Amino acid sequence: MKDIQVYTALDAKVKPAERLDILVLSTEGKADMQTFNDLELLKEAYQGKKVAALVDRMFNQDHTLADTLIRRVRMVGIENPQNEGGKASTIAVTFSGLSTSEELEAQTTYYAKLGGKVVVPITTGEAAPEDEAEFAALFAGKTFTEDEVSFTAAVDGAVVTFTSDTRTAISGYTEDIGLYKDADCFVDLKLKGGTVTVTVGKGDTTKAENLVAAIEALRDINDDWYIILTDVTDEDCVTALCQWAEGTEPTEAALGAGVEDHRKFYFGQTNNKKYVNKYGRSAVIYSDSPTKEWADAAWLGCVGPFWPESVTWKWKVPDGIAVADLRDSERDTLEENFVNFMTAEYKHEYVKNGICGDGNFIDNVMGADYITYQMRENLYEIFLANPKIGYTDAGFSIVAGGVYAALNRAVELHIIALDPDDGTGVYTVTIPKRADATDEQARNRIMPNVEWEAQLEGAVHGVKVRGTLRVTLNG
Repeated sequence: MKDIQVYTALDAKVKPAERLDILVLSTEGKADMQTFNDLELLKEAYQGKKVAALVDRMFNQDHTLADTLIRRVRMVGIENPQNEGGKASTIAVTFSGLSTSEELEAQTTYYAKLGGKVVVPITTGEAAPEDEAEFAALFAGKTFTEDEVSFTAAVDGAVVTFTSDTRTAISGYTEDIGLYKDADCFVDLKLKGGTVTVTVGKGDTTKAENLVAAIEALRDINDDWYIILTDVTDEDCVTALCQWAEGTEPTEAALGAGVEDHRKFYFGQTNNKKYVNKYGRSAVIYSDSPTKEWADAAWLGCVGPFWPESVTWKWKVPDGIAVADLRDSERDTLEENFVNFMTAEYKHEYVKNGICGDGNFIDNVMGADYITYQMRENLYEIFLANPKIGYTDAGFSIVAGGVYAALNRAVELHIIALDPDDGTGVYTVTIPKRADATDEQARNRIMPNVEWEAQLEGAVHGVKVRGTLRVTLNG
């Protein structure tokens, strides 16, 4: 061992800035997902496409109250989704070399079991069928309904084809056929020489449904983004995206089953003065000229740079959005329908009301999302940094430190309210004790829940949020 040892560690790494992870979706042609921080390169890549103007509006918000601007965005393109007609399902039976264990009789009802699940009665005529074509003719015009899908038979020679009356998918059919003496299919006539082919159809899909399906396909490739905007402005697509975004926040049960939390938030726009948004995790703004103003992008570009600091989305004046041409009654309707709009009151212009479709304020929703994200990140860092966290009171306290750190950070960002008396964050955290754990939890190294509650600062008023943290120790 040397008598003198000197070790120097440099801790001056650049900490990446916290900023919104925004995805802009173009529906004017397929393009791989790519991140841009240069507007000119983006315009070159998406030359002549609507998203170029959308991002230009987002980036050029020089009169924002924030001390920075959005200068980074993720882009991706898909083919323009369209309405698509589906196709009918079919169950086709081809008879060749037909035989049964008993000769068929005239004027007798038999029961054919199709696809392993449907029983169709057929009745012979004045004489028993002499060949495959005559046997197939017994099915002409026969119908059945299974799983709420109706089928009707058509006969062509020795081929019987049951076709669904609607363009619908089916499932559960096998490719076989049997013939029985009784409706309960107990007495088997050992039918041979029948080949069954099942063709699964598909239902009609709308442009909106195909748009959402395309986004879900993108998520399978890369789901690491938070905000989404698109170049679509028709009402059905906007509503479908609002509804889709609402469903991206997993339930507590889904999280317990292992579903990853990749919740999203959608900004959209409409020029329908009677539009109704009833879905959370989305904010829709009214614009007289959506594809000229790109009001959703302008609004996001104006307020988004504040993130993760909590600020109200009301009272902001985005560049490029004119005051909407609305009568007082139309403004009232938009407010009642949770749609935002640019207004002028006493010669002051601003966006009203900074609200989501379920009545929550945007800053509250994003604030709660940030707490969730930060808490999860803190816990991963704690477990990766510690060789072992014991299943003890002390170990539980280490884990709870990640909760406290996230809540304290949220206080700094004005997400969680301050107590006016002592200046501390208004939140409580309940840390479990080792004695609280059940034997099963201890065996599986699952820590009892950390329960926390906080009051969001909001704007002027406060809102309470609650949370539960579940952790597996030393797994």
